[in-house]
Amino acid sequence: MRPRHRGDNLGLLLLFCQIFQVGFNNVPPATLVTLALNIYLFLFPLKNLMQVCISVQNVYFHKDWSRILLAQFHHADDWHLYFNMASFLWKGLRLEGRLGSMWFAYLLGVFSLLTGVVYILLEMALSELLNDASYNSHCAVGFSGELQFKFLTYFCVIATWIHFLVDDITHLKGHIQISFFAISRSVSRLPTNLSIFHL
Repeated sequence: MRPRHRGDNLGLLLLFCQIFQVGFNNVPPATLVTLALNIYLFLFPLKNLMQVCISVQNVYFHKDWSRILLAQFHHADDWHLYFNMASFLWKGLRLEGRLGSMWFAYLLGVFSLLTGVVYILLEMALSELLNDASYNSHCAVGFSGELQFKFLTYFCVIATWIHFLVDDITHLKGHIQISFFAISRSVSRLPTNLSIFHL
C-alpha cells in the first residue's frame, strides 16, 4: 500500500471538520468504524482504482469476486469521499441510534455485498437488453448511503421504458442511457477508456 498524494485534499479536511463538529464521542461505533475504514482506504488504498472498481468484465468474466466488496470502500477523489461520507455520517447518526450498532453493522455488511451484486446484474441486463456491450466495462467505486435508492431508480427506469421495446428499440436505448447517466453523480474517463461511476 502506498499513501495517496493528491492535491490539497480539501474534501478530506471538510469531512474531518464535520466529524469534529459532531464529536467523536457522539458518532455511534459502527458508523465511526465505517468512516475510519473509508478514510484509511482513501489515504492508503489497497490497490489503484482500476484494480478495485466493479464491472461485469472484471467480476463476472474475469472472476475477480473481491471487487464486489473492495469497490464499496474506495473513492475516486477527496470530494467523492467527502460527499459519500458526510451523507453516511448523518444517516448513521440517525439509523444506528434507532437500530442499534449490531443490527446496523449487519445491514451495512449485507447491503455492501448486495449493492455490488445488484450493480453487476443490472449492468448485465442493460447490456443484453440494449445489445450494448459497453455496459460490461462500466467500472464503479464508492460507498454511498443512497446506493440502494439509485438501484431502485434503475429498476424503475427499466420498468417505465420497457413498453417502448416493442415499438422502437432506438428510442428505448436513448432514454435508458440518458436516465442511467443522469442518476450517476459523475463519469470520469480513464486512460483505458473505461468509465468509473462515482457512487
